[in-house]
Amino acid sequence: MLFWLSIEETYMNLLGILLISARPTGDFQGSMTLFLTIFFLIAIGLIVFGIVLYKKRAVWIQKSITTYGRIVEISKRYARDDHSGRFPIYFPIVAYQVNGLEFRREAETGLATTCEIGQEIPVRYLSENPYEASLSDNNVPVLNPTVFFVLGFLMLLSAIILSLLSH
Repeated sequence: MLFWLSIEETYMNLLGILLISARPTGDFQGSMTLFLTIFFLIAIGLIVFGIVLYKKRAVWIQKSITTYGRIVEISKRYARDDHSGRFPIYFPIVAYQVNGLEFRREAETGLATTCEIGQEIPVRYLSENPYEASLSDNNVPVLNPTVFFVLGFLMLLSAIILSLLSH
């Protein structure tokens, strides 16, 4: 019992020493400036990444071609939390023709309603790589930049407001 008590006391003493040694001494004002600088750099990074994604999406839309494909198969799946199997999700597999060659693509997102085999669906594909396709006119297989823009601008606004309040 004494052995365990001494280990606990030793641990608490070491923890106290580490906490005390991490505290700055004197009038230290660099932490807020460092924090705001890092916050500002992350905000700028998010905005720049959003711009890059926006340009990639624009190039993909510019180089893509729209055609129609037919549903040839439907994959039926269930959500992990649907233990009773009452709410299936349908993922259509669409076949489309490009320059006499047939390509097949499965939907990235499932549909709650059943679709029929033989139904026509718009397909947008990249002209130089028909394997890279999207099963919608509006959907683009490049990450959406909106989240990065919103987070970047909010962080930038927060950094500016915090820097004005700290002075």
